[in-house]
Amino acid sequence: MGNRFIGGESAHRSFFGGIRSKPQVIGLMGCALLGWAGVMWVGWPGLVLAVVLALGVFAATVTTHNGSWLERRERRQRWKARLATGTDRFLPYSAQAWEEAHAAAAGIRSGRGRAKALAAVRSRPDGADGMGWLQAAANMPGIAWHVPAGEEAYLSVAFEVSGQLRGAESSRRQEQAQAGFGALLANHASPSSLVSGVQLITRVLPPDLALNEAWVQENLSPDALDAAVASYQEVLTRTGKNTFVQRHIQVLRWPLGGDFLAAAQQYGPGRDGWRALMGQEIDSMVRALRGAQLGVVKPMSARGVVAMMLHQQNPSRPPLMVAGVSPRRMGLASRDDWNAHWVQGTDPFTGGEVVWGHRTAMITASQMETGERSPYWLLALLHNAGSGARTLSFQLELVPAEQARLLASKDVVRDMAAVIAKQNKGQLVDPGTDVNLRSARARGTDLMPGSGQHGVNWVGFITISARTHKDLTKASRRLAETAANAAGVQKLAWLDTYQSAASGTTWPIFRGLKPAKPTPGAKLMNRLAGRVEKEEKVT
Repeated sequence: MGNRFIGGESAHRSFFGGIRSKPQVIGLMGCALLGWAGVMWVGWPGLVLAVVLALGVFAATVTTHNGSWLERRERRQRWKARLATGTDRFLPYSAQAWEEAHAAAAGIRSGRGRAKALAAVRSRPDGADGMGWLQAAANMPGIAWHVPAGEEAYLSVAFEVSGQLRGAESSRRQEQAQAGFGALLANHASPSSLVSGVQLITRVLPPDLALNEAWVQENLSPDALDAAVASYQEVLTRTGKNTFVQRHIQVLRWPLGGDFLAAAQQYGPGRDGWRALMGQEIDSMVRALRGAQLGVVKPMSARGVVAMMLHQQNPSRPPLMVAGVSPRRMGLASRDDWNAHWVQGTDPFTGGEVVWGHRTAMITASQMETGERSPYWLLALLHNAGSGARTLSFQLELVPAEQARLLASKDVVRDMAAVIAKQNKGQLVDPGTDVNLRSARARGTDLMPGSGQHGVNWVGFITISARTHKDLTKASRRLAETAANAAGVQKLAWLDTYQSAASGTTWPIFRGLKPAKPTPGAKLMNRLAGRVEKEEKVT
């Protein structure tokens, strides 16, 4: 597989040259039109007004290390709205919780205050808004049904895998594993595939030494010396210090579009056809994941998915502990502050109350330093980013090669135009433009016809967890430092003011990816393709 360029993708190119934000481009184009109209109708004063407005737009939208003024203002307004409506708190819905909320609201005079008291009681946490189940039976693959507000409905299934590489592996084995996963993505990127994306989740946890300690208690000699007991305890402490264990989960996404519905009709009417089709898709995906050398592959049940979600909210719970878990109770009582999501839970071993804080950051192409990276560029975020529990999740939307090739060619044309324009003016070529041009050319080479490669639209998220605000702040700074120095991520985009919803981006439910917009040509071809031909129903 070798190294690949990451960063400098088409979505960040600007008509004005360079890489700019969309609000800045729209604002400057509006000012240009206003200046033209002002000259036509008012004269020079209109042009001066447009220039002043353009300077204001630039100042409000220019990107700094703390974001733009416009982004900061949006965050402040969002947080004020959450506090005013009461959505900064979450209480899982139950008859008792609803009655208690009504009783509390009855003592509030203002209508806004009563609505705020009731808004905290909701059936789904913010990170799993609009989520239900198509199949939630025990000992069967759980098929989640998602209808998020403002997004396309889709189904998702989570698969627990043991991972490609375990311990010391040869370079040949590593190359085979990389090629196998690349083939998995390429095989499901064609327009005829019902799968639209893959979520890769790695859960990093400190080692659980409880079994070692239990073994000592059972086998400890009554006349053992205190020094020997202390020595063994020191061995356990050193073994658990700065070491971690990992759990890997792959989540697949099936959009509920016309192609899926037409294919499901061949298997039966309504939801029965959906389940039958998904049974075939799940079996096929198990074979594909095994073919990608991801080790032991096991579809997770609905209770298993919710158990993992509850564990991520309350790390005091063991992962995948399904005892007492209901697929319909996905969230724990929580509250938000500006930059953290605080969850109240119970330690299942001691029965005591615990509070865990979580903070999530987003990684996008615009935050990356454009350049070559090996397939292991993320290892620093898993192993050298401080202690504590954390989850790294990357959502990949598969883009057909024809569309990805067109976007890469647009990047090449625009970057070459910028280089030629500067050369004609006798100016030195900007190093950033030169690197972006090399990156676009490299992507174009990867997507050459016959290569078997396809494009991908991606976004990454990482959630860190701690017991206190001090520890969470310390872990945030350590993670940002590691990302900048070891992973080439210039700046982590912390999803502050809505951290409860951001937590869902690292749960095994495929949340947080904004679908890529197909080109006009791709839309036309999809319309011309129509739907699958009617065939006899599958029995």
